[in-house]
Amino acid sequence: MARSSLRLERRTEPRGEVVELSGELDLTNAAELDEALADTTAAAVYLDLTRLTFIDSAGLRALDRARAGLAEHGRRLLLVAPRDSRAAWTFRVAGLIDELLAGDPESAASRDGNAPGDSA
Repeated sequence: MARSSLRLERRTEPRGEVVELSGELDLTNAAELDEALADTTAAAVYLDLTRLTFIDSAGLRALDRARAGLAEHGRRLLLVAPRDSRAAWTFRVAGLIDELLAGDPESAASRDGNAPGDSA
C-alpha cells in the first residue's frame, strides 16, 4: 500500500485543538482527516492548512463534511491558511475563501463572533 502524502500533527492550545496538515489532501487520504477530527474533543478545532501543497475536490468535500459534523455537536471547525498559501489559492478558485478560510487563528475565531479562548 502506498504511503500517504498527508501528514497531520495535533496539539492542544488555550484557544482549542489545532490540527496542522502538510502535504496533499486528496481522495487517497481524506479518510485520515476524518479520523483525526473525530478524535478531537474541543469546542473549537483549528485546521491549519498553511503547509498543504495540494487539495482536490475530495479534500474540499472532507473539509465540508468535517465542518458539518462538528456543527451538529455544537462545535466549530475553523480553517486557517495565509492568503498566499496553496490552500488559500484552491479556496479562491472554488469561490469559497471569503466564506470559510481565515489567514490566521484569531481571524478564524472572530468570524464566528468568538475571541480565542471563548467557549462555544
